[in-house]
Amino acid sequence: MGRFSAQIRIGAPKEKVWEVLADLGSIHKWNPGVSHSYSTSENQQGEGATRHCDIQNPKGYLEERALDWSEGEGFKIDIYDSNFPIKRNLIQFSVRADGDGTIVEVSPDYKFKFGLLGSVLDLLILGRQLRKGMAGLLAGLKYHVETGELVGDKVPISS
Repeated sequence: MGRFSAQIRIGAPKEKVWEVLADLGSIHKWNPGVSHSYSTSENQQGEGATRHCDIQNPKGYLEERALDWSEGEGFKIDIYDSNFPIKRNLIQFSVRADGDGTIVEVSPDYKFKFGLLGSVLDLLILGRQLRKGMAGLLAGLKYHVETGELVGDKVPISS
C-alpha cells in the first residue's frame, strides 16, 4: 500500500481551477496521460459521477467514480476498474486559494495487485511511474488553466 502527496501552484483563481477539475469527463484536455475521456453517468460532476479514461502509455483504460465531493474544495476519484495491476487507488484532489492563485494537491492512496510481488514492483518501478503520472497531471492542469490550451500527450515546458 502506498501513499504520497504532490501539489502545484496555479496562477488563476480557485473558482477557475475548480471549474476545470469538476468537469470530470474532460480530463483528457489537461492530463497528458489521458488520450480520451468522457462521462459515463447522467450527472457530469458531483458525488457518484463516473468517467472513462483511455490511457496513452502504456495503453489501457480506467473507470473512475467521484466520492466525498465537497463543492469548490475537493473530491476523491476511485479507480474501480482498470486493465492495470491496481487493486485499489483512491486519489484525493483538493484546491485552496493562495493569494491570486490556487494550490492544487493530489494524494493517491493505492495498492497494486499480486501481493508481495506487487509490493516489490511498487518499490522498484510502479510507484515511480505513479508519481511521475501525478506530476504530469498537475503540470498539465496548470498549463491548461493558465493558457486555455489543450495539453496533448506532453506538457509544454514553460520558460
